[in-house]
Parts: sequence; C-alpha cells; structure tokens
Amino acid sequence: MRMIDLSHFIEEGMPQYPGQPEIKVERLVEVEKDGYQLTELKYVVHLGTHCDAPAHFIEKGDTIEKLPVDFYSGEAVIVDVPHLPDRLMRPELLEGVDLKEGDIVIFRTGMSKYWREEAYIKEFPYLTEELAHFLVDKKVKAIGLDTISPDPVETEDFPVHHVLLGNKVGIIENLTNLEAIDKKRFLFIALPLKIKGSDGSPVRAVAILE
Repeated sequence: MRMIDLSHFIEEGMPQYPGQPEIKVERLVEVEKDGYQLTELKYVVHLGTHCDAPAHFIEKGDTIEKLPVDFYSGEAVIVDVPHLPDRLMRPELLEGVDLKEGDIVIFRTGMSKYWREEAYIKEFPYLTEELAHFLVDKKVKAIGLDTISPDPVETEDFPVHHVLLGNKVGIIENLTNLEAIDKKRFLFIALPLKIKGSDGSPVRAVAILE
C-alpha cells in the first residue's frame, strides 16, 4: 500500500483566494525560554487544500460538522484535463471515463505547478454549468481539483458551486502532487476538521494506492 500526500503546506504568505485575509502563524512560547513550544494559527477555513461544505453557498445548507465523516472520501477516478484555450471544462471531458455512482472525480489539470504564480489565480480551467449538472446526474460523491476553484475567480454568482453544493456534491480545492498518482482508480481520503457551524475546512488529502 502506498499513501501519497496531496496537500499543500499551511504557512504564512501562502497563496489564497483573492480577498481573503492573510494567514497568521505566531510562535507564542519557545522551548528555549519557556520549556515548551506553542503556536497560534489564525486563518479562514477556505485555506490551502480544503473542502467546501454546502453552507458555503447554500442557504441553510449543511455545515461541516453535520456531514458524514466520509463525505469527502471514497473511491476516486482521476481525469486528465488537456490544455483548454478557452479554459472551459465541458461534459465531453468525461467521454470514455467509467463513472460509477458515488465516485469522487479528481480533475488533474497540472495547475498546481503554478501554485505561487499569478497563473494559478488567473489561468486555471474551470467547470461549465453543463459539466456540473452532468456530474450531479451521474450521482458522483465529490470532485477534487488541483486549482483554486471550480468557478473562475472573476465570477460574481458562482454557478458551479451552487449546482454542486446544492445537490450535496462535495468540493475539494487546491490539491497538489496529482502527478504522483499512477492509477486511474484509487482510494481518496480528505478529512476536514470538525468545526461547528463552519462552511468549510482545511483537509489533509491523501491517495491510497495498492
């Protein structure tokens, strides 16, 4: 069995969705002075590799602690996304993919290599509403992305978030290291913190391969 880490480091200065407050990591006490070390972490929950709960966009949608522990975990199928000049990910992308009910669809775009570059925010491919509805119709469990969002950052109404979260399809964003996965199907695990009333949470995402 192999476990592949698909998560970005959490650290000060890390890339974030435009407009979010900066993360703060502060050492409160030091072993050398105080005999032990204690670190304070202040951040929004949509940080780094993270998941969106329905409450992120859906009025009266479930918050993170109300979701089953396996809401973002299960059998996954990876889908390679070629370069798309118009950036639009359409249903045709899934032609020939053996999708099963309950699958987690991991879209491998290769954008994580631009993690600290402007291209990561401005040039990533994103889902069309048609693809979002297609995934809902196929009854997938969740989607995972090596990009910052299933919607473009220039959107004002976030249609794909609404389609997916409104139908209780989970969203995991900012995955990395997907190039290390050498199988089409594998076990995907993403466990959020059990934050009461929260609309999302950072996750430690891993692929488990036989």
